[in-house]
Amino acid sequence: MDPQERLSPEKERARYDLHDNQDTEGYRKFLEPVILQIDQYFLTLACPKEEVAILDYGCGQTAFFSKMLAERGYTARNYDVFFHTNQSVLQKNYDVIVSTEVWEHFYHPLEELEQLIKILKPHGLLAAMTSAHQGLNHFQSWYYRRDPTHVCFYSEITMKWISTFFKLKLIKADSPYWTFQENTP
Repeated sequence: MDPQERLSPEKERARYDLHDNQDTEGYRKFLEPVILQIDQYFLTLACPKEEVAILDYGCGQTAFFSKMLAERGYTARNYDVFFHTNQSVLQKNYDVIVSTEVWEHFYHPLEELEQLIKILKPHGLLAAMTSAHQGLNHFQSWYYRRDPTHVCFYSEITMKWISTFFKLKLIKADSPYWTFQENTP
């Protein structure tokens, strides 16, 4: 989105205050594939669940995803530019970084992805939930682009580019679910 057309920080925050990411069966089902991906990854680690370092980046006001992780025995740290602003969590390294419905809000996606990958441990997972657009022919009628806080959009081609550019392995590509693995030998 053209920076001139973006909402002011106050209006953007007011819009996020309206988000209702509460404990409902539908919302749990929506997040469940990411939890299952973390469970699968956990099986490859030789440490107790509570030692798996997880960051919920862009957790929102309720940090609900972290609550779902806690139900499974994981501990997650939370960061959100508006609601959980403790910058010290961005100074640690993580086995798993999750961003559910966040990447479409990035004003500077290259820099933000660089920041996340910098704190991702070797072989760690970077899991994102964001809907992929299906090409220019569908873009104008696409509901996702109508949210004024959605300023950056991705496609499957973009996700493959991210994988190549950052030397990550794209292990799940099923919009809106995307999982990358840090590929350090």
